[in-house]
Amino acid sequence: MDTALDTAPLAHQAIQTTTAALPYPSRVICPLAIRLTTTLAHTNQQLAAANPAAHQSELARSLSNLGNRLSEAGCRDEALTATEMAVKIYRRLADRNPAAYEPELARSLSNLGNRLSEAGYRDEALTATEEAVKIRRQLAADNPAAYEPELAASLSNLGVDLSQAGRRSEALTAEQQAVEIWRRLAADSPATYEPELAHSGI
Repeated sequence: MDTALDTAPLAHQAIQTTTAALPYPSRVICPLAIRLTTTLAHTNQQLAAANPAAHQSELARSLSNLGNRLSEAGCRDEALTATEMAVKIYRRLADRNPAAYEPELARSLSNLGNRLSEAGYRDEALTATEEAVKIRRQLAADNPAAYEPELAASLSNLGVDLSQAGRRSEALTAEQQAVEIWRRLAADSPATYEPELAHSGI
């Protein structure tokens, strides 16, 4: 596949399909995944420049995925830059259409919290994670089945960020809230959620 990229550019749709099919995380294919995702992001930037309304969401998605792949490869600064760009686009889209884009904004903010934490920006990481939790609380209140798992994941991340900031009592509260959700989900679907409950460690 990598050799094919050197000899003939893939069509945009082919890159989209191939990138979506790649497993994550996977260090084995990480270089190929970064190359494909970078190509996709660059193409989406060009498309979005020509027609923002049609391609901004695709650009944000590819930038978010690129941030994850770069982080996996240990490229922290580049990962942070890509993720910040994704958040900026999703924030603009969510301002115009909250119902369509707030879930993606929350996901990209959660990623941003992780990327900031990896880069040592703990205060900024906490701010991003808190915003992700706030959005996901609202989403889960309206549609628990769809968004409670993501809320629990964000609460777990929040617990870590608060603990690193020395706010142990608040960290414990966030972690307990996450466990409460995982426990309820695991009661209905043990195979899916018991690993998350066990990972919570409380």
